[in-house]
Amino acid sequence: MAAEEEEGFGRSWKYCVKLTGGLLVLLVFLAGCSGREGKDVNSRVAASVNGVEITQREVDFLSERAGVEPASNEATLNRRRQILSGLVRSELLAQKASALKLDKTPDYIISTHIARRGVLAGLAERHLALQADGVSLAEASRVITASPGSFAGRKIVVYDEVLISDVDLPFLDSLNTLARGGASLEALMQKVAAGKKMYRRTLQVLPSDRIQPAILSVLSGSKRNTPVVARVGDKFSMIMEVHAIEPSPLTGEAALQAAKASLQAARRNASLSNGMADVLDAATVKYYGEFAPDANRDSLLAALPVPNASRVAHRQHQLMKVAVLVGGAIGSAMMVLAAMIGLLKGEAWPPSFAKTSLKDKQLKALEKYRDARHVITPMEKAVLSVVAFLGVAALGYQGVLVWGDAPLWGIGSSVAGGVVIGLVVSYLYARSPLALWVFKERPRYVLPLLGSFFFLLASVAVTMFYFH
Repeated sequence: MAAEEEEGFGRSWKYCVKLTGGLLVLLVFLAGCSGREGKDVNSRVAASVNGVEITQREVDFLSERAGVEPASNEATLNRRRQILSGLVRSELLAQKASALKLDKTPDYIISTHIARRGVLAGLAERHLALQADGVSLAEASRVITASPGSFAGRKIVVYDEVLISDVDLPFLDSLNTLARGGASLEALMQKVAAGKKMYRRTLQVLPSDRIQPAILSVLSGSKRNTPVVARVGDKFSMIMEVHAIEPSPLTGEAALQAAKASLQAARRNASLSNGMADVLDAATVKYYGEFAPDANRDSLLAALPVPNASRVAHRQHQLMKVAVLVGGAIGSAMMVLAAMIGLLKGEAWPPSFAKTSLKDKQLKALEKYRDARHVITPMEKAVLSVVAFLGVAALGYQGVLVWGDAPLWGIGSSVAGGVVIGLVVSYLYARSPLALWVFKERPRYVLPLLGSFFFLLASVAVTMFYFH
């Protein structure tokens, strides 16, 4: 009995040792996982403000949108630290606002709504701008060649610029008289001050490609340190005095990069402008109250965005053309399919719109002309293969041509309409005297196929003419 108890105790002891060891291994494993997870969490968190985490992703997001990457690692780190400092201050102020229950006020609600709209609008603008094509080195080189004044012939212009807020012709004439008499810029400025004119004086140091061509022409033709008086339409007046114009050519890799950046910016602006016009033209915009349309008043005030009537009409015209051409091409493709089936079967193929369609007298009349052992000749096989390949290629090419000129639902509707038209025409053709005439003679079997294929190619050709 004692031996049995000792043996049972031994088994229990071994079981406890195994269980304890297993638990220890599990705890060590969990501790390791927890440690790694904590490390991963810490690596994702940039700061914690009263328990609220600011993530590395937030810093990365703002850093990516901060502009040109700094030249050194130290400058990059400093910028990221400045971004994080701003986020910490913003979080502290946000927590203070919550403590003051400012997030319950009407100002918070409308500010949040406006901010959400602004963020979404910014993302949409970014998406539209990124649709622009990239710039190749060849295109950048052509820009450099076409604009020598901005690259090889670029100059740095140092000049005083005085902007006067109005256009007073008698006053400008008096300034011109003084300038032609050899008066200095300071003497002219004294007269401007005496006349109590609002002005702003700035010393400009600009490359020639950043100066408006008309102003650059005046500066280039004027004497050094001699003031020139000019007016810009009926908006404002200017006094300019050139101090120096020094060559500062932009060549080599720097010129290529500048040309690429300039052309890319122009393309992005054009892409954004065109995309915004398309969005506006497809929208329904109405104004109410003080903003309601008023023909007598609106011509004197800032314009509000509305769809462009001519562009909308042009778009509708394009949609109609897409519908007709795509529908015609798909209908022709269905007729090609019917002709191919007819060639394979040796008889006209009738789409079965009703159970009794095959009992039609016209179809029975064709039976006596059908070869019981109908075999496709090598020439017919070649024709079928070529037509099938070219037909699919033509439809694909047409889809590429019209893809950007019609919405997906419009193209889909045109395809569905074309399928219906093709089936109806095939159904009627199978019961027409023409089908009976075609299938009386074996050499005529290929005529419906070639005729339908011609209409398909004609539809694609017209599409290419309108949309290429």
